[in-house]
Amino acid sequence: MSAMAVRLHPRAGLGPARRASRTPALVLVCALMGGVSAQAQSFLGTGPAERLTVPPTGDALRKQNPARGPAASAAPAPTAQSRPSASDGAEAGRRPQVQATIAPARRLPAGTRGFRLSGEEDVLQYPVYLTEGQARGAARLRVSYLSAISVAPEGSELTGLVNGTKVGWTRIQAPGAVKVVEFAIPDGVLKAGYNAVTLTASQRHRVDCAIDATYELWTQIDPSRSGLVIAPAADLDLKSLAALEPDESGALPMGVLLNEKPTLPRLERMIGAVQALAVVSRIARPAVSFGPPLSGRSGVNLLVGTAAEIRGTDGVEDLGPITGPRLALLPPRGNRAPTLVVTGLGPDDVRAAIAQLAAAGDAGGSAPGMALAPLIRGYEVEGGERLELQRLGVTSREFNGRLLRTRIELRFPPDFVPADYGKAMLHLAGGYAAGLDSSAQIVVDINGRNAASVPLPYARGEVFDDQAIPLPLSLWRPGLNSVEISAHLPNAADRVCDTLSPAARQPRFLFLDRTRLEIPSLARAVRSPDLAAVKAGAVPFTAPGPRPRLVLPVADRETADAAATLAARLAIAAKRVIDFELVPDAGGTENGAKLVVAPARALNPVTIQEVGLDPEEIRRIWGGRAETVATPGQFGPEGVLTLDRLRRNLPMRCALPPAAVPVSVAAAPPAASAPAPVAAAPAAPRSPPRPAAPETDEELVARWDQTLSGAAFVPTVLREGWTRLANGALRLRSGVTGLIEAPTAGDVPVNPRASLIIAEDSGGTRLGETTVLVTAPNPSMLKASVSCLVDPMVWTRLVGRAAFLDASDGTLTTVEPDRVALIETRSWSLANFRLVSAAWLSLNPGYYVGMSLFMALCLGLATTGLVRQLGRRNS
Repeated sequence: MSAMAVRLHPRAGLGPARRASRTPALVLVCALMGGVSAQAQSFLGTGPAERLTVPPTGDALRKQNPARGPAASAAPAPTAQSRPSASDGAEAGRRPQVQATIAPARRLPAGTRGFRLSGEEDVLQYPVYLTEGQARGAARLRVSYLSAISVAPEGSELTGLVNGTKVGWTRIQAPGAVKVVEFAIPDGVLKAGYNAVTLTASQRHRVDCAIDATYELWTQIDPSRSGLVIAPAADLDLKSLAALEPDESGALPMGVLLNEKPTLPRLERMIGAVQALAVVSRIARPAVSFGPPLSGRSGVNLLVGTAAEIRGTDGVEDLGPITGPRLALLPPRGNRAPTLVVTGLGPDDVRAAIAQLAAAGDAGGSAPGMALAPLIRGYEVEGGERLELQRLGVTSREFNGRLLRTRIELRFPPDFVPADYGKAMLHLAGGYAAGLDSSAQIVVDINGRNAASVPLPYARGEVFDDQAIPLPLSLWRPGLNSVEISAHLPNAADRVCDTLSPAARQPRFLFLDRTRLEIPSLARAVRSPDLAAVKAGAVPFTAPGPRPRLVLPVADRETADAAATLAARLAIAAKRVIDFELVPDAGGTENGAKLVVAPARALNPVTIQEVGLDPEEIRRIWGGRAETVATPGQFGPEGVLTLDRLRRNLPMRCALPPAAVPVSVAAAPPAASAPAPVAAAPAAPRSPPRPAAPETDEELVARWDQTLSGAAFVPTVLREGWTRLANGALRLRSGVTGLIEAPTAGDVPVNPRASLIIAEDSGGTRLGETTVLVTAPNPSMLKASVSCLVDPMVWTRLVGRAAFLDASDGTLTTVEPDRVALIETRSWSLANFRLVSAAWLSLNPGYYVGMSLFMALCLGLATTGLVRQLGRRNS
C-alpha cells in the first residue's frame, strides 16, 4: 500500500560532515538532490543539535491538489505490491512541501535493539498489547524515520508488517529531515492481546559497493512519533495492564500519587507495588515519579496505601467499602491517565494486594505476537539445549547484497560462569553462489567480539546443510547475549559497482532457518563482584536468606524516584517482586544484601570505601557539579529530540544540561598517593561492550575451597589434600610475587565525566553480604542518570566491578574486578562441580599448569619407585 507521507523540516541546517565522500561522483549526486547540500551531512550523520517542532494533535494529511479535484483525492491508494511510476515520482518531486499535524499514536515499547535499522538488511520487531476495543477499531501503522544520505532511494525500501501481514512499504529517502509515513491496517489483522509489529529495511549504497560502505547505511526510527494510530483504550482492566501506553522514549511512566509525605513503611509498600506493575506490564523500561497525577494517554497513576492513607483522594469514593485486599483500575478523568489503586484495611492487606497485582495479566494475542513477547528480552537458555533459529524468529531468505547480518539474542542464567570449559556449536545451513571473491567468509560475533570465521572457498559455490562452527563459552556472559552471523560476499562485479545492472539483483547467499545452535551444559555459580549478575537476574537481592535492604539515606522525592525506578528494573530482571526492606542507614549488624541509592553528599564514607571507591576522589571530581540541577525540559530526563541525537542513535532519556558535563578534568592527586589504575573498557552506545575478562587472583583458591568444601559425601582425605595443595600454592605465589595484600580504598579510578556510579563490593562467599552502590552528584542528576541507566540499550552493558555512566549520551565505562569469588547458588552436584572446577582452572591457567606439573612429578616418582623393584641389578 502506498504510504501517506509528511515531511518535517528542522529550523536549522544540517551539521558538518564527519566523513569525506569516497568519490567525486558522490558530490555530484548529493548536489543534485532537491534541497539537500552535498556538504550538509556526512554518511554517519553528525552535526549540531537541531530541534524538531511538531504539532501534537490532528491528522497527517497532504494538502489536496485543486487540479485533481475531489474525485482524484477520493481514489483508492495502490496496493502494497504496486510500484510508483516514473511520472508519479516526478510529480511527487514537484509537490510543494506542506506542514501537517500529527495525530497521537500508541507508541512502540523500548527494546534491546533500540530503534535503528542498519546495514543492507535489518529487522526490528515490537510486541504491542491491545485491548479488545482497540483491536476492533480502525488503525494505521505510522513510521517516522530519518535516513543516512548514503542510502539510495531507488534501491532501498522500508516495509511495515503487522502480525506477519504486509501493510505497506515506502522508498527510504529522508536524509535531511524526519519523514512520516502511514500504512492502513486491514480489518481483522489486529488481535486483542499481543501483536507483532515488524519493520524491515532493505538498503543499498548510492555509489560505493565495498563491504565497508554497508556500515554507512542506516535508517533511524523516531520513537516519539512512530506507532499504531488507534484510539486510547476505553476498556482497560486489570487483566490488560500490558496495554498501558509507553511515552515518547518507549518507557512506561508510573506516577505514584502522594497526598502527604509517606512514612518509610508506606514508601516500602509503594515501591513493592511499582515492582509488581513493572512485572505484570512486561515492560523493559520503567519511569517512576512521586507526586501529582500524570496526564495524557501515556502511563498510569498508582495509588498505594491503606484505606485510611488514601482517604480523600479524588476517585477513591467510587471504590465503595474496603474490607480486605483490593485492586481497582479507575478510568481516565479528563486528561488524567488511568489510576491503579492498591489498597486494603491494613498494611498486610496492601501487601496481599501487591501479590495479587504481580499475578494479574493476560498473555493472549495473535500467534506472532505471543511468540514475540517472550523473545523481546532474549530467548532464555539453561544449558544442554538444541535450538533451531526458526524458534528465535529467524526466517529463510535469499540475499543479493554484499554483507548479510543475522542477529539473535539469547539470555543466559545470571549464575552462568563464562570460561573456556566448553563450546557452543553453531550448525549453519544454507549456500553461496558462484563467482565470489576469495575473501568471502562467514564471521560470527558474540557481544561485539569475534568468535569464529569460516571461509567460503569454492569459486563454483556450495550448498551446505551442517557447517559446524565452534563458539567458546568465554565470550558469553550472564544475561542478554547478542550473536551476529555475518556473511561477507564480495565479487568481481563490486569493482564496477553498477547498482542498476541485472547482475546486481542476483542472489549471493542462502540462509536457512533450520540453522541450529547447540548449547552445552553450563557451569552454575555466581561471580562476585560482577554487575552482569545484578542486571541479569538481581542475584544478590533474590538469594535465599534475610530480606535485602534498600538503603535511602535521604528520602527526598528525586532520590525516591531513582530508587523506585531502579527497583522496578531489578524486578523485571528477576521476573518477580523483590521484597526490599527500606532503611535509612547502611550500617548495623543485620545480614542481607544492600542496595544503596543516594547522592554522594548523603553517603557515609565507609559505604563508599566498601565498594572500592575513594570518597575524597569522588568529592574532588563531583565538587563542582553538586549544585547542578537536571530539570525536566530540553535537557531533562525525558531527553531532547534533535536530528543530531537521531543520527547518533542516542537513547532519548540520556540527556543532561551542558553544565552537568565537565569541560576539564579535575587535578589529579600527587603521584605518590595515586592508586594503581585498573583497566576500564569504555562502551559505545551503538554496540555492546566486550565482556569483562576475569583475571587470576591469589585468594581465589581459598574462596573456591570454602565454597565447595560443604559437600558431605566428598572424602575428607581428598578435601584436606586439596586444602594443603591450595595453601601451598598461595604461599609459593606470595613469596615469589608478593601480590597477596588487602585491597585498599580508592583502587577504582573514577571517570571524571561520569554522572552516575554503580559499584559492587565482594561479599566474600555469601551473597547476603553484597553491597551495590548507586550514586550521583546530587538528587536531580541521580534521577536523570538512573532514567538513562535503565534504558535496555544501556542496562544490558552492565558488567564488571564498577560502571561509570555519562548520562548525556549513554556512554558506559566499566572496570574489571581485581578479585573474583565463585559462590554456589544451588545444591551440590557432581556434574556442576566438574563444570565449575573446569571453569575455574581455565580462568587460572597458572594453577592449572602448576597442578599438572605436580601430578606429573608425582607420577614420575611413583613410576621410578616401582621400576626400581623390578628386574635384576647388573653387578
